[in-house]
Amino acid sequence: MTTVPEATVWAEVRLPGFHHWPAAPEHRSYLRARHRHLFHIKASVRAVHDDRDTEFHDLADLMRAWWGPGDRECGAASCEALARSLAEHLVGIGLRVEEIAVSEDGEAGAIVRLPAEEAQR
Repeated sequence: MTTVPEATVWAEVRLPGFHHWPAAPEHRSYLRARHRHLFHIKASVRAVHDDRDTEFHDLADLMRAWWGPGDRECGAASCEALARSLAEHLVGIGLRVEEIAVSEDGEAGAIVRLPAEEAQR
């Protein structure tokens, strides 16, 4: 029997927001102040057939709706926290999320990967 490879579809959006890191160490004390980023957010979801369970543009629209209009106030949320929040939101609406990546200006960020059993809910 031949094993059929699984597929993943993804979408990436760039969304403006502000955050800060209150516990930043002294050598990064400038991060304690509220500052703006263009967050690059990429969501990857499982596709179980070739006619796409989730359409790319719809996935991007879901991420934009989760973010809200304009510059988002993220408070002390890190890239990791934003990725976990989006993953929880997308799983909650029934998507089979594999991973979420959030970066600050496309330069540095975090990836949250969901266990296979979570992605198949």
